[in-house]
Amino acid sequence: MDYKLGIVGGLGPLATVYFYELLTTKTKVSKDQDHLDIIILSHPSTPDRTEYILNNNNPNPYNNLLNDCKTLKNLGCKLISIPCNTASYFTESLQKQINIPISNIVTNTVNYLKRNNYKNAVLMATTGTIKSKLYQNALERENIKCIFPSQDKVMKIIYEYIKKGKKVPLDLLKDALKNTHAECVILGCTELSILKKQFDLSDKFIDPLEIETEIILNYFNKERK
Repeated sequence: MDYKLGIVGGLGPLATVYFYELLTTKTKVSKDQDHLDIIILSHPSTPDRTEYILNNNNPNPYNNLLNDCKTLKNLGCKLISIPCNTASYFTESLQKQINIPISNIVTNTVNYLKRNNYKNAVLMATTGTIKSKLYQNALERENIKCIFPSQDKVMKIIYEYIKKGKKVPLDLLKDALKNTHAECVILGCTELSILKKQFDLSDKFIDPLEIETEIILNYFNKERK
C-alpha cells in the first residue's frame, strides 16, 4: 500500500500526538476513507536536537532522522513532515539524501508571516533553535524583526513541564513573555504548540504545527474545515 504522508515523530511525543490530531480534525470528511493515509514513526529515543546543536560532542540525532526518512520513503510516502522546529537544523542535509520532499516547518512558518504582512515577532524556541539561527535568518530575509523572550523561562516550560508531562503554569508563560512587545508570538518549538490548546491562546500566538497542517492538506488537495 502506498501512503501519502510520512511523519518522523516522537520529537517529542506530545507534539506528534497533537499534530496527528490537527491533521485529523482539520480535514473535512464524510467518512474514514476521506482522511490521509499516514505513517507515523514515533522515535523518542532519537538524541536531543538541542543538546547536539549546543555541543557537537553530544549524541548526533542525524542518523536516526535519516534512517526514519529512508524508511518512510521506502514505504511509499510522497511527503515527509518532521514536527520538530529544532530538527529543521538537519532538513537541508536530509533532503540531499531523500528524493521526496521534506516539509520545512521553519520556512513554512516564516512564509506565513510574510504573507500576512507581519513586521515583528517574538520567538519562543529551544536554545538549540536559537543558536542555529534558523528562524532569525529566515525572518531577517523577509525583513521581520525577531524579539526574544526570557530564554531561561522558555526552556523551563519545555524541559521541566511539557517534556515531563506536566501542565505549564500560566504565570510562567506570562513571565517568559514579560516586557516583549510584538505583533505576534511564534511558538517555535512543537512542544510549545501544546500551550495554545491548553490555554486557548489568541491568534496572536502563531503555531507552526497549525501552519504545517494547512501546508500538508493543501499539498494533497484535501478539503479543510
